[in-house]
Amino acid sequence: MVQNAFTLKGRTIAITRSYNQAEEICKMIKDRGGKPYLIPTIEIKMPTDLSPIKNFIYDLKGGKIDYIIFMSVNGIKHLIKIAEMLGLKDELINYSEKTVIMAVGPKTAKELKNYQIHVDLIPEKYSSEGIIESLRQLDINGKSIFIPRAKGATPTLKKGLKEMGAKVHEIYVYETILPKDSNIKDRFLQDLICDNIHAIIFGSSLCVKNLFLMLMEKISMEKLRDLFNSKLTIVAIGPTTAETLKEMGLKVDIIPDKHLFEEAIIALAHYWK
Repeated sequence: MVQNAFTLKGRTIAITRSYNQAEEICKMIKDRGGKPYLIPTIEIKMPTDLSPIKNFIYDLKGGKIDYIIFMSVNGIKHLIKIAEMLGLKDELINYSEKTVIMAVGPKTAKELKNYQIHVDLIPEKYSSEGIIESLRQLDINGKSIFIPRAKGATPTLKKGLKEMGAKVHEIYVYETILPKDSNIKDRFLQDLICDNIHAIIFGSSLCVKNLFLMLMEKISMEKLRDLFNSKLTIVAIGPTTAETLKEMGLKVDIIPDKHLFEEAIIALAHYWK
């Protein structure tokens, strides 16, 4: 266990990430004495149309892209996987040298470097808002900016960059769908009602919306809102996620200063201490 006065001992923390993204945060929770509880709100699938990714790589090769912004480790992995399927992985990596690469945070930057892709910029705040603030200091008017990401992501970043005059293109490298397993929903609701869960961490607005879509098949919005607000400490990673929670009528107890899951775990331990 982490030798720290701030622990999660005796607490169960719900994680809304997909199964394949949750391993690291589960370990962080266990290291502080807590118990992770998985309630995945998304399943990830390959996009049906790969031609936009192929065209993106050709535009990169042709020097037509000024900036690429990577928003997650997941986005990088899926882009590389699709490029490999298309036989264009080497071109993607080699011609990335022709453009400015921005990573939303240090983990995303580390993943890019694992593929020998350079990173020029990391915003001070690891969020869409942080990226917008960072690029506001540069002249991006008329610049071509591509964002490889999930279909259905919140429009905050695209909107903010367009307002600064950039030509913004979102390239969907994976899609997210609602999990189909009904047992997950039933188990979560029962554990929530029985006070077996103490906190929940939301990493994105999509996770918030999807969880409510999943659970409202079983219970009314009003009852669900009351359960969350009365029984859970609610953690939002980033202001956009917090705003979505508030729009749903939920309180937000914690927003970590740095928009990272490990910071959320530390902030939660401090909050309960």
